[in-house]
Amino acid sequence: MSRYGRFRHAGLIFVMAAAASAAEPVYVGARVCGTCHAGPGMGYQFSLWLNSKHSQAYAALAKPEARKIAQLSGIREDPQETFTCLGCHSTGAHAEAWQKEETFRVEDGVQCETCHGPGSEYMAEAVMRDRQAARAAGLQMPGEAFCMKCHLVKGTHVAVLGSPQFDVKKAMAAIAHPAPEKPVLGSMRKTDGAGAGRLPGPKYAGAATCGQCHRGRQSGYQFSRWRLSAHSRAWAVLATEKARQLARKRGLEGDPQQLPQCLECHSPGALAPPAALLETFTPDEGVGCEACHGPGSEYLPEAVMRDRRAARAAWLQAAGPETCLRCHRNAREWSYETKFREIAHPTRLPPVAQEPRYKTPVQMALDPRGRELYVTCSRSDSVIVVDPAARARLAEIH
Repeated sequence: MSRYGRFRHAGLIFVMAAAASAAEPVYVGARVCGTCHAGPGMGYQFSLWLNSKHSQAYAALAKPEARKIAQLSGIREDPQETFTCLGCHSTGAHAEAWQKEETFRVEDGVQCETCHGPGSEYMAEAVMRDRQAARAAGLQMPGEAFCMKCHLVKGTHVAVLGSPQFDVKKAMAAIAHPAPEKPVLGSMRKTDGAGAGRLPGPKYAGAATCGQCHRGRQSGYQFSRWRLSAHSRAWAVLATEKARQLARKRGLEGDPQQLPQCLECHSPGALAPPAALLETFTPDEGVGCEACHGPGSEYLPEAVMRDRRAARAAWLQAAGPETCLRCHRNAREWSYETKFREIAHPTRLPPVAQEPRYKTPVQMALDPRGRELYVTCSRSDSVIVVDPAARARLAEIH
């Protein structure tokens, strides 16, 4: 081998070794960030996100307004299924499956990693405490220009929502989540499901497990309706100053997110023993599905849920006034009928009336004899055959 060849071979080995040592960062999900960025020692950063519209961005695509915006934009797919909408409403929409850990949930909307980059390589405490090392490992600290990539004025949004001009400085201040000068890692309760088999009876599986089936139009967007409700933020609101004031007024000291007297209604599953929690359950879900319908480990299989009697036998509970009054008994001017309508989540939505749809002709071609005109239409996925002399449609071919 020549001297040049030896150097080229050595260089190739070096490049390959360097590429192998530099791991490709992947998305880990907001809850992985939340295991450290929770609690008063970290300025309740995780709860600030949960209480923001960013965390509901994916769920908002289930609203009728989102479907109207999609229609005006020429989008025929479900807004929760199209990259055009998900690009701004959910983290990692365009990432491949291998670029997302199992802990990542698309339903969490605009998460920490939307702004700060995939976190697998910088999430370790030793790296995060060294800002230079964290930056080298992929941590991003974006500014106003980054926000405007999604928050630029969109005519369809203005037409449907009447959206005001976006004030980026005001918005940045609203979502600010600075860490204390001397941060103390959060203590959000972790579950590993290791002891779940030792406790008989049903166990909490978590709302996200229910959401795997109870999502999309075929299920009435039930999971998204829950994400848009105050129930999903019940644990997060315990991080607010108002919650701390109410706790002190009742003679309770300490972090409301750790007090059993608060968690009893704001995150019932969090008080269950670890052996009664599957690893998919997290206390930050607040008042999840199982707070009303009972721990779901036994009734969550599809075969059981499709058989109402089998589901009831597997501990599925029907929610009613007595279920709500366990927590809302002392609420002022609280009406079961009114509040239940607000959180109602029927299995199927009412049928959508078929509206006239413009076919959007894009190209025409005349047959050699001049007797028929063929028109391709992009919105209706069809070709219309026209008699040019009579100006009449002869046929429409899908």
